[in-house]
Amino acid sequence: MQIVTRKIDDLKPADYNPRKKSEHVLATVRDSLQTNGWLAPVVINKNPDRLDIIVGGHRRLEAARENGEQEVPTIEVNLTLEQEKRLNLQLNAQEQFDTKGLATLISEMHAADPQSTATLGFSQKAIADYLYQAKYMARKVSGVLAEKFLVPPFSVLDAKQGVWQDRKRIWLELLGDLAETRVGTLAKGEHNVMMMYGSGVSSFDPVLAELAYLWFSPEKGKVLDPFAGSLARGGVSGVLSHPYTGIEIRKDQIDANVRRLAELDVEPGTVNYLHGNALDLNKLVPAEEKFDLIFTCPPYYDLEIYSEGDGDLSAKKSYEAFMAEYESIFQQAVSHLNDNRFVVLVLGDIRDERGFYRGFVRDNIAIFERMGFKLYNEILYLQALATAPHRAERNMKKRKAVKVHQNILTLYKGDPELLRNPRLLDIHEKVIAFYRGDPDAIPADFLNPPPIERNIGALAAEPDAPEGAIEEDRT
Repeated sequence: MQIVTRKIDDLKPADYNPRKKSEHVLATVRDSLQTNGWLAPVVINKNPDRLDIIVGGHRRLEAARENGEQEVPTIEVNLTLEQEKRLNLQLNAQEQFDTKGLATLISEMHAADPQSTATLGFSQKAIADYLYQAKYMARKVSGVLAEKFLVPPFSVLDAKQGVWQDRKRIWLELLGDLAETRVGTLAKGEHNVMMMYGSGVSSFDPVLAELAYLWFSPEKGKVLDPFAGSLARGGVSGVLSHPYTGIEIRKDQIDANVRRLAELDVEPGTVNYLHGNALDLNKLVPAEEKFDLIFTCPPYYDLEIYSEGDGDLSAKKSYEAFMAEYESIFQQAVSHLNDNRFVVLVLGDIRDERGFYRGFVRDNIAIFERMGFKLYNEILYLQALATAPHRAERNMKKRKAVKVHQNILTLYKGDPELLRNPRLLDIHEKVIAFYRGDPDAIPADFLNPPPIERNIGALAAEPDAPEGAIEEDRT
């Protein structure tokens, strides 16, 4: 083929090109052009219907432009649009792509000629995965994450499993950093040490949010979250087209959420954050506004301090004061709930100053029973192990099992015959250990087992902690 020199400004990028832009790669290509010159020309289409469209070499052309070059060597090909797209994929099959654009493009190629997809340079598994994603994309990225139940609807959800972690990575890639913007930290007392990572703050599991909306809300049902926190619940709700109203006392957290939402494919107005104290819920939410699901992860008294501002429940001086205001908040929230709807709480029990559990889960059930709700499902959410193996021996000196799960309570008020989703299967039992006396006396009465020789780093290769598992604190 003849190489023809063309002016950069006369060439047109392909608008469908799924190649990801990387400043690091661009800098590498610029350096290569300056050092080695042009080793591969830009491929352009000379078909009259696709005249001067770049088929291959977008990155090289961009690097040349930034190097100050005005002309580039080119090779001309005469291709239809379908042939052009196929060659584009073949030339870039080993590169990084924008997943959404690549899935759409491969789907188009497959629809035109299913047999030809085997020649695009991707593995059959990769082709199948991209076709699946394109099928569920519809008009939004939300469809990538839509299928029947996501995980088996059992009463134990294991977030350590590879399938869960893979799905979580998709959400994190979409939503970005979900850590809370709080001024305080996790409570670090002897009896309330959580599984910490990074800066020692927790984040909510977006897959758990996805399940809550899929299992316990009508299609596109409206969601009320009295303790909105980071983007996880609101962001997932918006992507899945569930109108969401979240109340958050921290203005900086709302600002961070709104900035990220502006970058997502979410219908404007779908996610609404109200700045204020959840104790003023009835002042913040119009009396006539109703919702189809109350879904939240409430503060666990003083286990995590979210802020030191007036009205922040996590900064209350006593558990009793905390619970009094806590109940008032939910009394207001349920007044905005439509009939025959769920309240879903993600929470866990917490220990007092001496190490005994306070009964936070039990107290939540009692609060909602006073408001006419019944406990419909109790689901155990098994977390990534994080630092649990490191703390196990120390905790067992006082016979305290390391807590690696949370409780998901689904409470319902209304006629259960109106529910469309099947009841969840009960396939677990609890082991509850009670103790009477002084916890400090435990080491004197019980022989501590010898330390277990274990390479903690090897946990990543075990089934309950898959390689690359994302470790986090709460959910």
